[in-house]
Amino acid sequence: MENKITQFIFDKVGIPKQKKYLDMASLRHKLISGNVANVSTPQYEAKDIDFHTEYKKLTKAGNRVAGVTTHQNHIPTGQHQMKPPKVNAERVKSDELNSVNIDQEISNLTQNELLYDVGATLLQRKFEGLRKVISSK
Repeated sequence: MENKITQFIFDKVGIPKQKKYLDMASLRHKLISGNVANVSTPQYEAKDIDFHTEYKKLTKAGNRVAGVTTHQNHIPTGQHQMKPPKVNAERVKSDELNSVNIDQEISNLTQNELLYDVGATLLQRKFEGLRKVISSK
């Protein structure tokens, strides 16, 4: 009974969406960090995800219909949470060492860090709001 109430409260406040947001930002950070680490690796293809598209897919905030499974053996279709994020790899041009543009990667890393910080701050404020509601008389 308590789990259902807790789940309802967390869902109502939006905590699961915030968790998905932070998970997506964390995944993107790992990809960009890998790009920076491989800046001098021959034939390395830079990887990234479209953060906003993947977040919309995770939270079902798109304008497409998501497939619904009615049995555990059904294959998810359409815009579904269980699909992994689409990782885009930039092709290496024939006259270049690899496809990593270090200036672009550092810019992406900074932008992603800001997105993560905003998400973490919003999540912290949601928990503070819940704590205030619980502790008030």
